[in-house]
Amino acid sequence: MRVKVEGLKELEAQLARLSKGAARGALRRAGVKSLQPMAEIARGLAPKDTEELSKSITVAAKAVGGGAEIGKAEFGAVMRAGGSVGEARAALRDARRAATDAGNLSAIELYMGPIKASKRAAIKAVVQEFGSIKQAPQSYMRPAWDQDREALLGRLKVEIWAEIRKAIVRAEKRAARAAAKAAGG
Repeated sequence: MRVKVEGLKELEAQLARLSKGAARGALRRAGVKSLQPMAEIARGLAPKDTEELSKSITVAAKAVGGGAEIGKAEFGAVMRAGGSVGEARAALRDARRAATDAGNLSAIELYMGPIKASKRAAIKAVVQEFGSIKQAPQSYMRPAWDQDREALLGRLKVEIWAEIRKAIVRAEKRAARAAAKAAGG
């Protein structure tokens, strides 16, 4: 599949107008909203023996890299050295603040698929998708991707820009309120 992405410089410029948290939140909301239709397709394609699998298909997002991963090593080092949990949390916070000051951004990782309620459920979900020696595959994730991938990119483009616009408007309103309050209003 070929993907042509345009407008990344403009996107980056607009994201730079926001705080890192606001930018991350806008990207997370846009990604989750854009993946929901694909999740619905996967739910519809999932085997319906108990409906447990189709009900477990979800969409989630988390920050990775940058602030999300930075600090874990420092936390672990303090704990291994016999420090308290409070001291370890302080080391984690300090490392994340230092990374933020250095300009390290966090990325957003999106997930769409069955949640792992148990090891057995996870194995069953994989076997349903890919099959086994005893069972033919009953794919539901790959067909959902194949069916919706191009539409997903279109939705993602629209949703990212919409979320950025909303976040910029909120930030401008907050700044105006702060300026009015500082001016004695």
